[in-house]
Amino acid sequence: MKKRPNLFDYATSELSQDAFLTWLIQWADEDYKDLDNSLNSCAKLFVQELLGENSTYEIKTVEAGRQWNNIDVWALVNEEHFIVIEDKKGTKEHSDQLNRYSEIAENHYKTSDIKVKLVYFKMEEQGKYSNIKDAGFSIFKRTKMLEILNKYFEKTDLEKQNDIISDYYKNLKTLDNKINSYKTKPIKEWYWFSWQGFYSELQKHIGGNWEYVSNASGGFLGFWWHWKYTKLDGKEFEYYLQIEQGRLVFKLFAYKENQRREIRDFYRRILYKNAEKLNIGITQFGRIGAYMGVAKLNSEFRKTDNNGVLDFQATVENLREIMELINETEKEITAHNTV
Repeated sequence: MKKRPNLFDYATSELSQDAFLTWLIQWADEDYKDLDNSLNSCAKLFVQELLGENSTYEIKTVEAGRQWNNIDVWALVNEEHFIVIEDKKGTKEHSDQLNRYSEIAENHYKTSDIKVKLVYFKMEEQGKYSNIKDAGFSIFKRTKMLEILNKYFEKTDLEKQNDIISDYYKNLKTLDNKINSYKTKPIKEWYWFSWQGFYSELQKHIGGNWEYVSNASGGFLGFWWHWKYTKLDGKEFEYYLQIEQGRLVFKLFAYKENQRREIRDFYRRILYKNAEKLNIGITQFGRIGAYMGVAKLNSEFRKTDNNGVLDFQATVENLREIMELINETEKEITAHNTV
């Protein structure tokens, strides 16, 4: 038997998700309670979570829409809260848009008692949220959405479950499985979403940041961390570690173009010396540039079990040993600068 067609396998754009969110929020209005009590309860829980309110906050009236002053989704709740939702699907914030949307909404309601609530809705993973939080937006992630939808299915009999909700949930659950595939797939079979999931979990243990890096060969998802700043006889440079979807690279950023070769050669000598001392195999890699590779790890940095599946904890420990190489290198650079 063929797989049941899923609306969201075809409605894949951000606009389609905007429409779904607007539709679901509108269902929170008290007028729809008798029409579909389960869906109304699910929508109310969603709106409560968007507002940061608990279940005691009663929702009576809701008006929702799309593309007001380029804002993806908006909702007016109980004539006292105005929700601004920036919905991102496969992209991230750009061009100071969040600050603009915040300013538009705040100015619109500045003479009223209506409170503006800003929400960044992102179901995929993202490496950095600091700019979003700085703009006053709360982050609404996939785990929270799945939690809300799970409660709907737990409380709703199968024959009464809404098809649109079911399709969205199944599509979102498929995305969740893809992102968590790094836990179960052999590392040789990892793909885009596997790396997203791995990087997001890795951040929790060693810090860092990640995002897509474009280049002539097609680009990659890069993860960089353990950033250091120093000087060589007054010449400023930074050095750090970077993962390039399987390859671990020792990176360097020299501030001035005419100093790059001198700084690279200096850093590389110290790096190689300490790598040999710590028994970490590295090979020369990269070319002169602004953000340049200096060396790469000879071996696979990811540790696996007998089936080739990631051993996450062993991998983190291995990365921390490599971080220690940077720490030892930093000590020697500091010693050089104090002579």
